[in-house]
Amino acid sequence: MSSRSKLMHGAALGALAVLSSASFAHAQQTLPQITIGAARRAPVAPPAVRESTADEAGYAPGFSAARAKLPIYRDPPGETVTIVNTKFLRPTPLADVRKVLDYSPGVSVQQGNSARDLMISIRGSGNRLGAGFPFGVRNIMLYEDGFPIMTADGNGRTDMLDPHSFAAVDVYRGPSSALFGNYAYAGAINFRTFSGAEIDGVHTGSEFGSFGYVNNYVRVGKAVKDSTLGAFDLAFFASDANGGGFAARGAYTAKQAKILGRWDITPTDRVIVKYLASNIRSEFINRESLNVFYFNPFQQGCAIAPAAVTPFLCNNLNVPANGIFTAGTLFPPPGVTQAPLVNQSVWQLGSHLNSLRQIAGVQFEHDFDNTTTWRSQFTYDYHDYINGTWPPPKVGPAAFGGLGGPVGIRGPTVGITAQTDITSHIPIFGFPATHFLQFFYSNAKTTNPLYNQIPNAWYSGATGAPVAKIDSYTSNIGLRAREEIALAPGLTGVIGFSANWNRVWGVNTVYNYAINLQPRFPTQIAVDNDYWNTAPEASLTYRYNPEWQVRARYSTAYSTPTFVFLTNTRNGVGQNPLKAQTNMGVDLGIDWTPSPDLTVSVTGFNEWHRNEILTLNNALVSYQTNIPSSLHRGVELNADWRPFEGWRLIAVYTFNNQFFTNYWDDLGTVGGRAVLYNRAGNRIPNVPPHTLTMRYGYDQPYGDLAGLGAYVEYIFKSDYTIDNANFTTLPSYSVFNVNAHYNHDLADFYFKNIELFFDVSNIFNRTYVAGAQVLANSLLAGVLNGAIQTPLVWPNGGLVTAQGAGIIAGQPRAFTGGVKLKF
Repeated sequence: MSSRSKLMHGAALGALAVLSSASFAHAQQTLPQITIGAARRAPVAPPAVRESTADEAGYAPGFSAARAKLPIYRDPPGETVTIVNTKFLRPTPLADVRKVLDYSPGVSVQQGNSARDLMISIRGSGNRLGAGFPFGVRNIMLYEDGFPIMTADGNGRTDMLDPHSFAAVDVYRGPSSALFGNYAYAGAINFRTFSGAEIDGVHTGSEFGSFGYVNNYVRVGKAVKDSTLGAFDLAFFASDANGGGFAARGAYTAKQAKILGRWDITPTDRVIVKYLASNIRSEFINRESLNVFYFNPFQQGCAIAPAAVTPFLCNNLNVPANGIFTAGTLFPPPGVTQAPLVNQSVWQLGSHLNSLRQIAGVQFEHDFDNTTTWRSQFTYDYHDYINGTWPPPKVGPAAFGGLGGPVGIRGPTVGITAQTDITSHIPIFGFPATHFLQFFYSNAKTTNPLYNQIPNAWYSGATGAPVAKIDSYTSNIGLRAREEIALAPGLTGVIGFSANWNRVWGVNTVYNYAINLQPRFPTQIAVDNDYWNTAPEASLTYRYNPEWQVRARYSTAYSTPTFVFLTNTRNGVGQNPLKAQTNMGVDLGIDWTPSPDLTVSVTGFNEWHRNEILTLNNALVSYQTNIPSSLHRGVELNADWRPFEGWRLIAVYTFNNQFFTNYWDDLGTVGGRAVLYNRAGNRIPNVPPHTLTMRYGYDQPYGDLAGLGAYVEYIFKSDYTIDNANFTTLPSYSVFNVNAHYNHDLADFYFKNIELFFDVSNIFNRTYVAGAQVLANSLLAGVLNGAIQTPLVWPNGGLVTAQGAGIIAGQPRAFTGGVKLKF
């Protein structure tokens, strides 16, 4: 056993000794009912799969006694919400949150530029914003235990999330700004950690497998009650994950700790505290062109840039040879010597991410009476980082600083969120009702110096001369309101509304190093934009009987651009007059629960998007543009079926049909004339039309072999385009995973439960695309006798251009084992 593993297990045993010495009597707390994968106990087992309020007890959807005690965002009627209970994932290796989110319909996850860095998309929206630190997740609000884990400028990260800490995940699909405000353009996700009552002791585990993967973690928790001090619930989680990466480069180490505490001071006053800290260092996974994906998907043998074979075997990067400046044009002024570019691999550059994140929050709750509760919450968010994957700044053809390749970017981003709200359950004209009103404020201050990368820096990733500096500030202020009314037995009507004033301002300074180091003044791009948005919402949820529930919802959402988006254009750094994107959608869903052994939910959606922000990569820079209008529609299905005792089938399917309805793609100029292409009717890039996740398994329910089980998992993603012209299509793929596991309770022993598992993922060793960026189309035109010929349009980076490359291959066959103990 390694020293790290010994340390983690020693900490677990020490915590157990401390908890065992406590003399308080503890109160048990049960898990929430709704969930995908929750084990049932006869005879009152909850449905295994349902959408939010499906099969919920109470006068009408959303009016159960249990929900009355929860915050307004928990199990809301009318919303399209899937709740994934991670209990069924206990025998599954969880290197990141991908596996949890795969079991929510409407959600797709793509690999980012480093391990555990994922691009999460709900109904396709997040996949069009590209990757690159710090833009891992946008258009989706992220929370942990109800505390925001996104900065006020709408940026979220997944590498700070260890799925072993989560008891359940709530996924809100579709436009949700009425409930969650700015950036809930496609929905929201709330990760719920284990409470002290749910842990009730010490849980520790180790996972280990292919590509150097090792993850040791521990959960410690207890709920106690004292007649004088009140009731306490305290939960602690820590993990230490390491991996060598499945690509030729991609090693990482991730350390995390978090605390969730609740103190019931009096029967009417409660305090909840939240603290999360993570420290991550990971190597940059270089993206590749489609050719490299086919010839050398894991970029083996690319440590030293082999320039002669690079187009087909490796995707390397160009950086200034002197680490200071390089040529900004292919045609330098007469008599001027250009500084050379050097072709380098990410090994030679030492490109990596080092991210330190700390989030601290406190929430105070006071019950004025049995029907009215006041909640106030404050969250502080500090994020510092060093990263070597930022696109190079460029200001026109005469600017020579930092044009050669990616540059290093450093943090930090510091922000706060404050909100206060009132929730009341006073009836209206005799109708049961819930009233909600909230005021909120958030801000984020970012300071990002950018540096050229030095050739042959190797592991250190040392940087050269400063290239630019970004100073930006973002704030949001506004209100949210919601009314839920039980109009009749089984029928709930909801109306909601939010208003948000967003301000984005700052300065992007680019240091222009002239050729031959001649002095040159820096270029500064200033932005001071404000956006005012509102989002109404209305829904009806009708429970015909315990078996059938119907949901109908009209909703809207908005998301404002971040500062960096406003200072990037297709020609480099400059003012980009982006508008706030808006989304108006209609959902219609049916939940069917004919028995505790079968639950099926189907939701159809149609969304009209205005000014949707699309990120494009044209081999020089990444930039954003507004799509005037587009249409997103599709179907989402999840099902949980137990046909025979011990057997279980879980299936999640999503169909996306998304296309432009009004978009003229600007491809530049030829002969002084602008060239625009009409993309109306084209498929929106980077959105697979079909995705499917299925798991079929058996667990022995009784006898000497009780707890022994196995399952087969199948994941399918159809082919999809990654450019606006729909010329480049990534291939579909199917991946099979198999797993065997054993879970056994022990009496009168050092630990009370042991669980073992062995997992083989991608058992047929399929090569597939795990992540992609949207590529811009380039224009090839010929001029004959002064006349412009019909131009040709091709995807930029689809063939051999390294910096236009946007593809990351998925993990090959991998073997993983695990041991979990409960004390």
